[in-house]
Amino acid sequence: MNKTYLINIATALPPFKVSQNKAGLELIKRIGVRPVISRLIKAAATHSGIDTRHVVLPDAAENPEEKFFSKDGKEIVPGTQERMDEYEKWSKKLACEAVGNLINSNLINAAEISRLITISCTGFFAPGLDYFLIEEFKLSPGIKRTNIGFMGCAASITGFHSVLESLSNSKDEPRNALMVSVELCSLHLQMEPTRDNILSNMIFAGGCAAAYFSNSLNSTRIKFELLNTFTFLFKDSSDYMGWRIGNQGFQMILSPELPKIILDSAVPELIKILESNGIDKKRIKYWALHPGGRSILDSLQKGLRLSEEQMIPSRKILRDFGNMSSASILFVLKEILRNEKIEKGDLCCAVAFGPGLTMEAALFRGA
Repeated sequence: MNKTYLINIATALPPFKVSQNKAGLELIKRIGVRPVISRLIKAAATHSGIDTRHVVLPDAAENPEEKFFSKDGKEIVPGTQERMDEYEKWSKKLACEAVGNLINSNLINAAEISRLITISCTGFFAPGLDYFLIEEFKLSPGIKRTNIGFMGCAASITGFHSVLESLSNSKDEPRNALMVSVELCSLHLQMEPTRDNILSNMIFAGGCAAAYFSNSLNSTRIKFELLNTFTFLFKDSSDYMGWRIGNQGFQMILSPELPKIILDSAVPELIKILESNGIDKKRIKYWALHPGGRSILDSLQKGLRLSEEQMIPSRKILRDFGNMSSASILFVLKEILRNEKIEKGDLCCAVAFGPGLTMEAALFRGA
């Protein structure tokens, strides 16, 4: 069985950067009519662990000429079709930037990519992003494609499943896989002053990441080998996390019990999964934890008994970019690849959670 190597990761960000303080004040203007709602928004902003986020909405710019959620000085609520039109435009633009950077900086021959995996839970169109990337970068018309939609923050690790299956089971044939995750969460800003909407509006952001994998050890820059992936679906958990498509975008469901569920149920299950595969948690040097929010990271740190140093990559991505859904875990892995001195044999575990509640995990080893 061939090995699967993570060659590199490139990222792209939406053009508008907004501070958490400004985002909170803007949201209060729109929906914080009642004092209790204003207090909830302020608390969500203050305790989020986020300083800044990137969005595709011109509303976040200083004195913008045009706004998405306002027209002629009046606040509007765009319909789902309008949001999907913006999603198509910006997902193509950001994916093109990330993939272009990945190909150029790593001298990748696009014609040699044999598998393309596209990931998103914030929009859709057809022909989709895969079709666009094939044409834009002259990928093989015979490339095998997988589109992973609506699997939430854990979807990139779901993508790792497909990468591993594709590259490790290829006998002696050299294969390469390109995985692209793009999320534009700010397009789904909701104005109904519910707890779920306030939390979603204050933590989610936009971002794109492209990762390149190969079963050939043909680069001295390779740092990680993808060893294995794991999935666990928690019973009777459909109310913990999810969303519905409404007439004004996607509506999130986020249980306030998530941090406790992760601490009490998910962490023990993760440790059990690792041990059943012969991995002692203490052997894992690096942790790529999905930055779903400060309380999520706090629960994972407490349950896994991780040091502040081990939490730096995940907390930094949360602080600087917010929760970019499925793209976030790739941003965290990129942070580890770029800043850590990874030695041969060092273990890294990536963990994220998706609707269901589902836990996805991946194990890497220093190459």
